[in-house]
Amino acid sequence: MGFFETILLILWIIDCVVWWLYARALPCKVHRGWRWAMHGFFVVQILFMGIMFWGRSRNLSAWIPGPVFVVFYVWHLLVAPIAFVFGLLGLAGEGIRAVMHCFRPKPEALEPGSDRLSRREFLGTLAVLAPPLLTFSLSALALRQLSHFRLRRFTVKLPTLPPELDGMTIVHLADTHIGQFTPESVLRQMVEETNRLHPDLTVFAGDLINSSLETLPQGIATLKAIRSPLVVCEGNHDVGLDRGGFERKVKAFGLKLLLNDSATVRVRGIPVQILGVVWDGPRNWENRGYERNLAESVEAVLRLRDPRAFHILLAHHPHAWDYCEDVPLTLSGHTHGGQLMLNQDHGFGPWMFRYWSGLYTRNSGSQALVVSNGVGNWFPIRTGAPAEIIHLTLRRG
Repeated sequence: MGFFETILLILWIIDCVVWWLYARALPCKVHRGWRWAMHGFFVVQILFMGIMFWGRSRNLSAWIPGPVFVVFYVWHLLVAPIAFVFGLLGLAGEGIRAVMHCFRPKPEALEPGSDRLSRREFLGTLAVLAPPLLTFSLSALALRQLSHFRLRRFTVKLPTLPPELDGMTIVHLADTHIGQFTPESVLRQMVEETNRLHPDLTVFAGDLINSSLETLPQGIATLKAIRSPLVVCEGNHDVGLDRGGFERKVKAFGLKLLLNDSATVRVRGIPVQILGVVWDGPRNWENRGYERNLAESVEAVLRLRDPRAFHILLAHHPHAWDYCEDVPLTLSGHTHGGQLMLNQDHGFGPWMFRYWSGLYTRNSGSQALVVSNGVGNWFPIRTGAPAEIIHLTLRRG
C-alpha cells in the first residue's frame, strides 16, 4: 500500500470513529429527521472515501461534480480531524462523569418519560450536529473563493540589472492545478489579465495540472493563449502520476518546458537567460532526500549560465533559492502562500517552508526571491493566502 492509499485508509477510519462517537452522543429524543440527516452525512462521506481509494487512477472529476469534491475535502482535511479530537475528549469526559456518579449519584433533571430535551441534551445535540453544518458552511465559502484571484504587484530593485532592462516587466504564474477546484473561467481570466499587462516575459512555475493527464490538453491550450514569451517549469502534481507523459506532451506542443535546462529570451536587445529546475521528488513523503536532489538540480542548471546574459532561476520549490549562489532573481510557487494562514507570519506557510509568499531579499538586496500563492487550488479553502497572479517590475538600484 502506497503513501496516499495509507492516508485515505486513515481518513476512512477517522470517518468511522467520528460517526460512532457522535451517533452515541446524540440524545434519543432528537427528531428523527435530524438523526437520519446526521447518519446520511457520514454514510456519504465513507462511501465517497471508498470511491477515492479504489478510483485514484481514474479521472474522478470527469463524472463527480466539483461541489461534491469541495464538501469531501473540507470535511476530511479540515473538519473531521477537529471533530475526531473533540469526540475523543467528549468520550473521556463521559468516562470521568461516570466515575464521579459512582460516588455521588445525581437525580435526573427531568422526569422519566419527558419528551423535552434537557439543557445538557440540547447542547449535546448542537455539538453533534455542528461538524456537518460547519462542513457545508465552509464549503459554500470555498465555492465562492474558487472563482477569484488577485493581481499582486512588486517592484524588485536589483543592482546587477543591466541598464537596458530597467523597467522590464514579468508576469509570474504558478499552480493552476487544473482539475475540480479550478474553474475554466479562472483560466480564461488569468490569460486575459496576463495579455492585458503586456509583460516582457511570462513564467509559469509548475503544477499546471492537479492529478490527471486528461486535463493536460486544457492546460496546454491555456498557456499557448498567452501572447508574451513564455517559459515553464514542472511541479510535483504535474509529474506525480506520469512524469514522462507530462513532459513529452508539453514539449510536443512547443512550450518551453525547462528540465534542468535553460532558455534565452531577448528583451530590448539584452539576453535574459531563464534557468529551469526539474522536479526531482518527492513522489511521496518517504523520500527524505529532496533537499539534496534540489541542490544538485540547481547546481546542474547553474553550470549552463551564459556570462553575457541576465539570469533568472525558475523552480517550483522556493527552497531552490538556498542553493543558487549569485543568481539575481528566483521565481517559485508550490506553497500556495501557506493556504491556511492566520496572518502573514502564522499558519501552514512558515510551518512547512522557509519562504512561502511574496518578496524576499538577501545580500544587501542583490538577490531576490518571489514566491507566488498560485492561481488555482488542490484544496478548496484559503485563509490569509488569496489566489493570485504576480506582476513584477525590475528596476536597477
